[in-house]
Amino acid sequence: MVDAGTTVGATRATGHEAPGTGGQGTSEQGNRLHRALEAVPVRPGDWFDPRGRWRARHVLLGSEGARRYLKPDMTLPQFFEIMKQREIPYSVLRWFDALPHVDEGEDVDILIADEHLEFVHTLLLARPMRRDSQPFDVYTVSGLPGSDFCGVPYYPPQFARALLADAVWVKDLYRAPSTEHHFQSLAYHAVYHKGFTSGLRGGTGTDDVRLASDHDYESVLADLAEQLGTPIEPTLDDLDRHLAGLGLKPPLDTLERLRPGNAWIHSRFFADRPSIDPRWNGLVVFVVREAAESQIDLVESEVNRHGFDVLEVVRLDETQREVAARRIRGGNWAQGPWPASGGCPTTFVVAYDVAPRLGKGDGGTETNLRIAEAKAKARDRLLRDVSSTQLYNPLHSSDNPRQSLDYLDILDDPQLVTQIGEKAATLVEMCRFPFPVVRFLAPDAPARRARVALVDHPVHGHSVCKVYRPGAIRFFERELFARVELSDLPEVPGLLDHGDNWLVTPFYKDDGRQVMRTLPFRDHFRNEVQLKPEVTRALARFARDLHERGLFVLDLTTENLYSDPSAGLKVIDLEFLQKYEGPVPALSACYTFRGVPARFKDRYDEPLEVPLTETVGNQVFHPAVSGLSYRALLRRERPGDDLRRTVTHALWYAYFAVTRPPFKARGLLARSKWARRAKKLVVLVRNRALRGR
Repeated sequence: MVDAGTTVGATRATGHEAPGTGGQGTSEQGNRLHRALEAVPVRPGDWFDPRGRWRARHVLLGSEGARRYLKPDMTLPQFFEIMKQREIPYSVLRWFDALPHVDEGEDVDILIADEHLEFVHTLLLARPMRRDSQPFDVYTVSGLPGSDFCGVPYYPPQFARALLADAVWVKDLYRAPSTEHHFQSLAYHAVYHKGFTSGLRGGTGTDDVRLASDHDYESVLADLAEQLGTPIEPTLDDLDRHLAGLGLKPPLDTLERLRPGNAWIHSRFFADRPSIDPRWNGLVVFVVREAAESQIDLVESEVNRHGFDVLEVVRLDETQREVAARRIRGGNWAQGPWPASGGCPTTFVVAYDVAPRLGKGDGGTETNLRIAEAKAKARDRLLRDVSSTQLYNPLHSSDNPRQSLDYLDILDDPQLVTQIGEKAATLVEMCRFPFPVVRFLAPDAPARRARVALVDHPVHGHSVCKVYRPGAIRFFERELFARVELSDLPEVPGLLDHGDNWLVTPFYKDDGRQVMRTLPFRDHFRNEVQLKPEVTRALARFARDLHERGLFVLDLTTENLYSDPSAGLKVIDLEFLQKYEGPVPALSACYTFRGVPARFKDRYDEPLEVPLTETVGNQVFHPAVSGLSYRALLRRERPGDDLRRTVTHALWYAYFAVTRPPFKARGLLARSKWARRAKKLVVLVRNRALRGR
């Protein structure tokens, strides 16, 4: 039994990152829902009265957190007897002296071994069938989805396993922690889960206002400490020091997850922390797990591809692995929602982002939002050839600079950390703009390779300067090559000045003359227009000219087209201009029109996630944008092309109007209560399907 407020944090979204499930498990989940609906004790007509709808909602939208409810036809002693007969390793965690009596409004907190979660869930319900149903909070050792607390294991996994191993029988009815583990687990719960809401003082002699609590934590903890012969004044500060001495204090990344629901954690660990040195702002540590240890080169490549320069690769020795496994991810390296475990940490890939996109992450802490994207894409690449039944989580990462420094502290190598800091400072200096910045251009763009700004050039005045990070020098070389070697092509921007990793071009103004109409959807940038016929013809000539020189270009999007009142049509981004390796194909197979063949994709750089490139090499040659197929653009204009273009544009416009509602409408729909409920149901189906594999 536990105080009613315990599960507030436990019902937050899990911190496990689940793989896609495809269609697997859907049929079984449908059967489960069907059986659940059949179990609802209401007549068909009752579905339309408030009570029937309440029951149906509670059945269909089951809890995503640890909260469960005892079945109406089962008593608490019967539940414990089944657990005993099945020899389930579990323990009631606290306030168990009066069991099987439970005060009204109280719940029963239990900890179980991971492998028995699914069976225990069969004894309980995700939603109450009656308003007086007995609530449970069910937690697992590794914090599996639906049995975690704020996205992390309820206790450090090693401690949780020891608690279960040493649990004792009480009244020959239920299992409870030994006296030592009872004290430690209750102290951990009071300090790190509840904080001031436990009713404990912050520290000795402090003037903290003591909040009311449903239970007397102070007396119980003092009594347990006395039984153990280690008298301690049960204040939050003293208990924190005591738990830290036992190695039970949560690491920084776990404290950050617990912080939103615990004001004491904020005041103790975060409120008065000094700001970190700005040179660390772009720092991130990617933690490679054992199963992906042979793919370090691929990890480096993917990290670089998504905008991070790799500063150092550190293969952990045995001692470092042990410390890292204990201090990172709350000590949880189990399989989680994946079919297999990725193993413990083996390698740190220390990287730096010179253009971090800062925002609020878990726990309200400022984080680089690009880290999550890079990590997800790197995982996809690492698991591309892994069967769905053997998927695992190959990669973890720090979420912010302070966590990154905490991870580096695990190495116990101050000299290495100093060297990493020097490399980071050098990197930042290399990516500094060489001229005064007037304003940054496209500040919401990914900036994976370069940053772009309007600068005040001492000779050319207001001009556009593009500065490339060291890991993207090959893209800079392509841009420079285009401006020097292809300057005779009217679509190529001019070159005013350049350095080792930067170039300056004229400040072209876009009057939008190339746009015929805006499509009824919006993606991340501005790629939502249909082009005029003369523009698509000009781009087709540009592609043909490149092909004749043994070149092709990717990332020709409407976002990268400017129509300057004086200079005319310009392609402002040529980072993906590349030479053919081997024989140049026929014009009809030109990569600019057709895209890179699948068998050659590993040879060339390709842009990430460009819409409307599924059947063509570049967005501007997609029929929705150009109005004609690439084949029609390769031949001379015919009399019927205008009509064909008009009809094609109209059909694609109608298609997008139906299938891709406008950006604002999508946003309103995504924020509706029905969308939130649908997402909950999808998560429930996915997680249960994964556990059933």
